[in-house]
Amino acid sequence: MEIVKDVLKVEEQKGYEEIETLVETELYLNQTAPEIENILWTDGKIEILSTKIVQDKILVNGLVKFKVVYKVKEEEGLNIHPVETNADFKEEIYMDGINEQMAVHVKPSLEYIEYDLEDERKVSLRALVNLLGRVEETNSLETIKEVSNKPDLQLLKEKIKYNDILSREESYALIKEAFEVDDNQPAIEKVLKVDIHPYEKELNISYDRIILSGILECYVIYFGGGKLNSLKREIPFTHFIDVENAEYDSKCQLSMELISGEYEIRENLEGENKILDLEAKIKVNSKLYNQREKEVIVDAYSTEEKINLETKEIRVMENIKSIVSREEVLKDITNREFKEIYAVEGNAKVIDSQYVEDKIVIDGIITLNIYYQEAIKDEITTFKEEVPFKFYLTAEDLGNDLKIEAISNLESIRYTLKDNTLSIDATIKNQVFVNRERKIKILSNIEETGELIDKKSMPSIIVYMVQKDDILWDIAKRYHTTVEEIIESNNILSPSNLMPGEKIIIEKKVDVNF
Repeated sequence: MEIVKDVLKVEEQKGYEEIETLVETELYLNQTAPEIENILWTDGKIEILSTKIVQDKILVNGLVKFKVVYKVKEEEGLNIHPVETNADFKEEIYMDGINEQMAVHVKPSLEYIEYDLEDERKVSLRALVNLLGRVEETNSLETIKEVSNKPDLQLLKEKIKYNDILSREESYALIKEAFEVDDNQPAIEKVLKVDIHPYEKELNISYDRIILSGILECYVIYFGGGKLNSLKREIPFTHFIDVENAEYDSKCQLSMELISGEYEIRENLEGENKILDLEAKIKVNSKLYNQREKEVIVDAYSTEEKINLETKEIRVMENIKSIVSREEVLKDITNREFKEIYAVEGNAKVIDSQYVEDKIVIDGIITLNIYYQEAIKDEITTFKEEVPFKFYLTAEDLGNDLKIEAISNLESIRYTLKDNTLSIDATIKNQVFVNRERKIKILSNIEETGELIDKKSMPSIIVYMVQKDDILWDIAKRYHTTVEEIIESNNILSPSNLMPGEKIIIEKKVDVNF
């Protein structure tokens, strides 16, 4: 008997946990800074400095970069100032069974920032940070592909679908761009806010390379001409990721995270501070994989000889379907007195995803932060608006026991203000992965014993009554015959649909050698 073996690489999700942590700090103005009359807004960015797996937990080190924009007491001209401070945090995300050999990814998001103005020079800040940790493991398993030179050996095979992981890459894109303030807008005296949001426009895979075409959506709020002004620019960029073994039909799961955004104000040809040099650093996480289908041997027996089998149980996450869709979310906001809108930023979050009646249903929320000037009091302020969304994606005949993983990213926000109605038009990109986890016992080794099966004592004909959940393989194995012989003897038209109570005739066949 000759055994041909194969290596099966399967990906298994070992853990998926979400925690929240409260990051607190105090901000003190230095002696040269003007005192605070009132705070216009606070915002912040999260930077994950490091992630590390130790036994059963992920160690996360991060930083919240707070920015407070405030109005100055009794000052003419430039009476709005920004001030910044940082607060670090350390957290542990517990997951049973994970270890340092596995792949880890932590996605941070900022739920909210609160503040208390203690006095004219001191601000207490609190940020609620959400950390979503995901741990995956790729196992290389040795399986039996084929057995030859033993015609009496019966093999039961099953097809499995799986993602063959080619690579996981972490790379960085550095984007530099200079843009000028419009002619009808005043020069820049002080930049108060720069919000940078990267999103994917197109993704192509060529030989040994991933080509990402993206957009940096930039909002800038600045003080100039005695008032607040806003800019919006979309900066296209291209990023290349070198990957070995990439194929044209490979698939890629990609995420982007802003690491830093620096800027410098420059003069234009007329000597006015109207040029903004921007430099953004983007972390790009990519997972390249091929969707494979293989047959594995899950059971075996010989009709002539007793054999020893070695089995192992594996858990395979079968990727049944992957869907990418883009959807529009529209919202009219009328419960505020708007005079001017400076910026609208936000993020999308999936609350629930499920498969119902041949449709994938995604429920989520867009959280919007709106920076504006109020019409009645003429004050500059912000407010948060939560916009629920629900999408239905048609996906027929996917079966049962599915795990739906949906990732929604807010790609762009467009807005218009007319007759005190703020109309929001947001585009969300949905990445949906329909998976099914299967536990399968596969054969890792087959060993001949040389001990023949004694068929002489068996009856010439056995009448077997089919029990619930019986399959022909189990019946044939029990009586040392083959599935084909049972089908032929009983003229079975639907071998996969046995009815409980149905009678099956099993004939004894003895080899006679003259």
